[in-house]
Amino acid sequence: MKSSIKKYTTAATFLLLLGSCKSDFLDRVNPNLPVEETYWALESDAQAAMPTIYSPIRSQMSGYYGAYGGYQTMNRADDMWFLTGEEPFTWEYVNFLNSPGTAESDFGSLYTGINRANVFLKNVPRVSMDEGRKNELIGEASFLRGMYYFLLAANYGDVPLRLLPAGDDPDGVNKASSPEADVWKQVIADFKVAKNYLPVTRPAAEAGRVTKGAAVAYLGKALVYTKQFSEAETELKALLSAPYTYDLVADFDDNFKETTKLNKESVWELVYDSRFGGDGNWGVDCASCAMGFVLPNFAGPDGTGAWFKLMPGAAVVRDFISEERPTGADTKFDKRMYTSFFWKYSDYETGLTDGAWFGNLSFDKLWDNASAKRQRGEPVFPTVNGKQGRFLIKKYTNFYKNVAGANSMYDASNRNNNLRVFRFAEVLLLHAEACTKNGNLGGATSSLKRIRDRAGLANKTWANADALMKEIIKQNELEFFFEGHRFFDLKRWYTPTEMKQVFVDNKKQGANNFQPKHYYLPIPEGEINTNTKIQQHPLWR
Repeated sequence: MKSSIKKYTTAATFLLLLGSCKSDFLDRVNPNLPVEETYWALESDAQAAMPTIYSPIRSQMSGYYGAYGGYQTMNRADDMWFLTGEEPFTWEYVNFLNSPGTAESDFGSLYTGINRANVFLKNVPRVSMDEGRKNELIGEASFLRGMYYFLLAANYGDVPLRLLPAGDDPDGVNKASSPEADVWKQVIADFKVAKNYLPVTRPAAEAGRVTKGAAVAYLGKALVYTKQFSEAETELKALLSAPYTYDLVADFDDNFKETTKLNKESVWELVYDSRFGGDGNWGVDCASCAMGFVLPNFAGPDGTGAWFKLMPGAAVVRDFISEERPTGADTKFDKRMYTSFFWKYSDYETGLTDGAWFGNLSFDKLWDNASAKRQRGEPVFPTVNGKQGRFLIKKYTNFYKNVAGANSMYDASNRNNNLRVFRFAEVLLLHAEACTKNGNLGGATSSLKRIRDRAGLANKTWANADALMKEIIKQNELEFFFEGHRFFDLKRWYTPTEMKQVFVDNKKQGANNFQPKHYYLPIPEGEINTNTKIQQHPLWR
């Protein structure tokens, strides 16, 4: 269905917001609004409702991947540095000073998505349409519910399991949390349904809608998160061959440019298009809200139309420069470094022409423009070739345009990139991790080599599983800088005490404030105040 994830109808939005209407709720039908008894009749009804399930996760301002809210929250690990004087709630999260009352929690929006999926799954069986196509829709809604519960489990741990529409749940708003292990079981169950029903490919008109490959990838990821490594290896290995055609793109840049969206490395990406919705950028979830990509406005350097709120952490720069490319290579450092950061090449290597961006601004100009905010406090980058390091974030800016002000979200032409949520590179590194844990060092090395080859690094061997795992940890850090992975990867690999030491060693903001409870986000106080059965996460009590 053309533009199915970019656009949705007001009628369908109202219906899924409503939840579930009991037969005695209304004794007359309002002819201007749909109700369950009259809406779920045609395939077009179901197709119009589907994008509303995607909507809470797509909001590019305040959704889970929103540049103002969630994107800053999930990037709270040591690969990022947040400038003081910006959003107070961000400062609380990244310095581990947050509380149940800290603003911009995504808890409620994730449950909005879950409830819409529940309404859909309840009603779609009675829609008159081809059964195969209906099953695809069931798989799609199951994937999205699994995705929302994945994010809840990873962030909050113990949360309520709601598998019925809000109006049908006998507990109503009052529902106790289930143990985190049970939430993960539901995540895995939903992804298995999705895997069974979703198509391997979709026509171009359905770009952005999830596929079987996305379901398998998330299933494998959930299995790695729950340390079910044998099954995880099997699922992830399936994505390495037919019928799947995923591969790494040759140029790492292509994962972050508007001109190379939906490429062969993309397992799932959130599709944005400023032609849809209104002009206002601050809407959260409505039929007329702007549907453009605004992350460059937050991430970009000062003087490029952006607000300049964050910088790379010093440790990720240190780890990028720790392994140089072989003698004779066309660049001195890991190829990904040139996509991840703005920096002045001639400061640290010879023979490479210095870059210019955003109307031919030199790096020196970008750095000088950033001076006022940097003086509030900035990371101390390592010296390179005897020169003090200077680095700014390049990834997920509109660096490829070389147009003045290209990072400004107030120009609609700057809001048409997509957010790559799951790349094939992650499949390879998860597969390498699962193989390592299973003792399949050959399989792990093969997948890891593909990541290192694309980065231009030399061939390397590892003596044992511990050495191989150490390299997998490093490659995850470098590959997914500023993509929201690092905090959750560290949780998977380290105890709270070990994780704190990583932060201290890497001079992360607020490292000394980190406590075991910061493994999780607290249940927001608004939920505690309205749900009489829920209890705060045990570590936060």
